[in-house]
Amino acid sequence: MLRLRPAHAAVPFLIAALLTGCGGGGGGGGSGGDSTPAASPALTFTPSTISATVNAGASLTMNVIATVARPGDFAGASSVFATIVDSNGVILPTATVVRDSDTQYHAVLLSAPTLAAGNYKGSFSVRLCRDNGCASQFPGSPVALPYDITVVPAGTATFTAVPAMPLSATAQSGGTPPATVSVAIGAAGRGWTADNGGASWLKLSATSGTGDGTLSVSYDTTGLAEGNYSTTLTITASDSQRVALPVALTVLPPGLVLGSNSVTFNAINGAPIPSQIVSLDTDNKLTANWTASSSAAWLSVSPTAGATPATTVLAVDPTVGKLAAGSYNANVTIKPTGLATRTLPVTLNLTKATLATSATTITLGGTYGRDFATSQDLQFSLNTGPQSWPWQLPGIPSWATATAAAGTVNASGATITLKARPASAAVGVSSKLLQLLGNVNGDAVNAQVLLSLNKDQHKLLPAETAVAFVSTPDWSRLTRTISVADNYGNFGGMSATSDQSWLVVGVSADKLILTADPTQLTSDTVSTATITVTATDPDAQAPEKIRVALWKGSATPSGAVKTTLPYTNVATDPIRPYAYLHNGGAVIDVYNVYTGAREASIAGFSAHLGDMAVTPDGATLYVVDIDNARISTINLATRAIGRQLPLSVPGTKATRLKLIRPNGVELLVLSDGQVFQTATLQKIGALPLTTGGSLTASADGKRVVQQDESGTGVQHTSASVDYSALGGGTLYAARLAAASHASPGTQGQDVWISADGALMYSAAATPKACTIMNAPDLAILGYMNIGDAAPNNIEVGLDGRIYCGGAARPGSNDIYMYDSTGSKIVQQYKLSSTGKQLLPRQMVLSGEGWMLVAITDDGIVTFLPIGP
Repeated sequence: MLRLRPAHAAVPFLIAALLTGCGGGGGGGGSGGDSTPAASPALTFTPSTISATVNAGASLTMNVIATVARPGDFAGASSVFATIVDSNGVILPTATVVRDSDTQYHAVLLSAPTLAAGNYKGSFSVRLCRDNGCASQFPGSPVALPYDITVVPAGTATFTAVPAMPLSATAQSGGTPPATVSVAIGAAGRGWTADNGGASWLKLSATSGTGDGTLSVSYDTTGLAEGNYSTTLTITASDSQRVALPVALTVLPPGLVLGSNSVTFNAINGAPIPSQIVSLDTDNKLTANWTASSSAAWLSVSPTAGATPATTVLAVDPTVGKLAAGSYNANVTIKPTGLATRTLPVTLNLTKATLATSATTITLGGTYGRDFATSQDLQFSLNTGPQSWPWQLPGIPSWATATAAAGTVNASGATITLKARPASAAVGVSSKLLQLLGNVNGDAVNAQVLLSLNKDQHKLLPAETAVAFVSTPDWSRLTRTISVADNYGNFGGMSATSDQSWLVVGVSADKLILTADPTQLTSDTVSTATITVTATDPDAQAPEKIRVALWKGSATPSGAVKTTLPYTNVATDPIRPYAYLHNGGAVIDVYNVYTGAREASIAGFSAHLGDMAVTPDGATLYVVDIDNARISTINLATRAIGRQLPLSVPGTKATRLKLIRPNGVELLVLSDGQVFQTATLQKIGALPLTTGGSLTASADGKRVVQQDESGTGVQHTSASVDYSALGGGTLYAARLAAASHASPGTQGQDVWISADGALMYSAAATPKACTIMNAPDLAILGYMNIGDAAPNNIEVGLDGRIYCGGAARPGSNDIYMYDSTGSKIVQQYKLSSTGKQLLPRQMVLSGEGWMLVAITDDGIVTFLPIGP
């Protein structure tokens, strides 16, 4: 009798047993179960929970894919209206839900930039409605979408944990475990911990560490039954930031199962399948010739003939006929000469390969929609071992590029780099659900990646929007160079024009060179002009115009000039040689700072006025109209009262105003933190200001500092500020903890920050010196002593000279001018010979910085020539 045994089998195969057994290998059965109750959720989400970490004052783009659980519930529906309800103010109300197909949607959410530092957990409610008003919902709606969002203090360094390959693995029971995956951790200056979620099969090379490092993640399939396993690898930094990485493991049956009368191959379709050696012999050890054949093209026998004792190899090849995942049966027939034919049943069980990606969502453009230099990598792998198969990524939107749209991939993975093409996108958030497709024999495999692009309005932003020129017999300021920045950081050229012949503008790379010719102009007049900038890049705009004024005086100021009328408040024009003054009453007087002459009066206010501030471009004056509970605006070109801003809480004499222009958008900031967009006079949010008091801002408006007034200590609060067109227009503001604390001294009065936001200057009654601070952390860099005076005013000119003024005792000077370093006294000034003291915050410079205007406590205004 012929005897047959697989060389690697634990149980010998005897031809006689095969002939008498039942034969056949058995096929895979279908799966079933009860239908889902109608009340169960109508959608499933990927990811199942939105987990994210975001810096305070920033907004994070969060994406989620929603799959319809029971398409039949929507059969026949003419429309489906999908909305997201957030009852806790965690996201902006501009969340969008996009229908990708009858069975799938995706949503793009923006976290609210107003969230304070802390952890926010809860659920959004996703509603699927039959009508726009959601009077009727589909079965299983609404559906809860959990979120877990951590907001860290502004300025906190980003914490990252990025796996080199997707944490999705497949292994066969008793086989080689999946390859180890390394996770790159970015945690400079911090400690971190790693938690496998209680999954004993997920092994970590370390559970804690410090600083940047690499965490090795491996899989232990020992003792695991066949099935699907999942967990979450959570890596948490010592500053509470964390990254949650989903991990999936599939354990398949052993690759080869040897029964007493059959051979079963279990494999991932597309992966190499080991062959099986079968030994042939006769019971009596006599030589017998034999032939072997297979009943299926995918099953081969080699050799197909020979003489005993011999071996033959069984091999399966799913590429023959391009088999799809499933169960296949075949027979190997062995015919020995002079002996009975033998049949060996063979079963091939193919599991569909899995195409896994390192991320299910990718966002380009950065937080504010301006970072297009940074690309994003997408790693993906196919669990077919070393065997590679073709993939493609069709439908890449016009607003993005990929380093490859097709190729081959195996278990070692592949990487493509995605980059934005913002010129092809609309302003706002664009999104596209990409289908990464693969072909493995007869199977089509796919993975979904939701790609989003944040795009702010592309702008050219001049460093200054107001220029003051002067021409007198001895003083002349007739040229100015202004840098122009691209808010995308990708300057593409510009042109510029002037609307007046006396003002010429030239362009040199990213700089504007302004030159004025006073010979065309009449003496003792103010001439104005406007510079218009045009971007070369058609995608960019230059929304801000540069306003220029030239004072041509017949005489150079030679001494201080004083007013005869009393005043309490002053503000100067950044382009014109004017000071705007009031005495707390119903009229604002306009004075020429070079002549000391009152040129006009603006009336029409209530009996009590408060603080004044001028827009950075010199177009508008804002004043607190106390009795009318509003802020009034004055067009400085016409000196006419314009729009009114009603206040829900009336302003007082303590209300302070500041005009800023972050990202080229003009905003009005009140000392209680309220922020209004000046174009609409609509409130758009608030800054985290709590103490009230003086306000100052960097030239770009992206850093605002408040100093409290007349307190027993000195308290500073610093805030980062930005504005983007995302979400229909969004204010981003956050308290900067490192620069928000008490500082040495008492009775703070005035504060100033340098144009670049690097240095801060403080005037407080004690110590008897103005303080120079490092703006990012308020570290004290130096003091500017002013003799026997209590500092209550601080100003810095365009040329960098620093002016520290104070309430001086008789015989002491009121104002000290220091050089730009604050280390050398250049000049000292005395305002009053009768012992009157300088009023807090009532010392200001003219637009070009050559005239100083100050009010003493007798109401007298002094126009003090400083000169170049």
